[in-house]
Amino acid sequence: MTLEPAAPSDIPAIMAIERIADYAVYLGNFTADEHAARMADADYRYFAWREDGRLIAFAILAKLTDPSDVVLLKRLGSSVTDRGVGRRMMPALIDWVFENTPANRLELDVSSANPRAEHVYRREGFVHEGTVREVYRHWDGVYYSSHLFSMMRREWEALPRRREHS
Repeated sequence: MTLEPAAPSDIPAIMAIERIADYAVYLGNFTADEHAARMADADYRYFAWREDGRLIAFAILAKLTDPSDVVLLKRLGSSVTDRGVGRRMMPALIDWVFENTPANRLELDVSSANPRAEHVYRREGFVHEGTVREVYRHWDGVYYSSHLFSMMRREWEALPRRREHS
């Protein structure tokens, strides 16, 4: 399993993951045309994580042309759970950002309804910076808060897993 650039032919698989019923509370979705436009935009980068040739997870990075050197993890989704996909994919994605962009900061927000994702981000070294209260309205009328996390380049450089491989 490796992290690789996603292609327009991956859009249907990405859309299928975005539309998994359990993700409705914490993972947004785009139309095929919106995905295609973003894939063609220099400000975005799409990644695929494949297992046996099948796309099982994806990530969308945004703000790649931000003059303040901030990259946003816009979306991350997986078609499988409880198999350690996030544990393997996140380090590869984080490393890609800091090895291939001038980013000083990698940021993301995560729904308060998604404690599993919060656990993954904390484990990988992201710092919780705050909470935006009741910012997302779910289709059933319930409001959910969003937690902001970030990792600075200096924090990435100091990660124990990086020091072990230096």
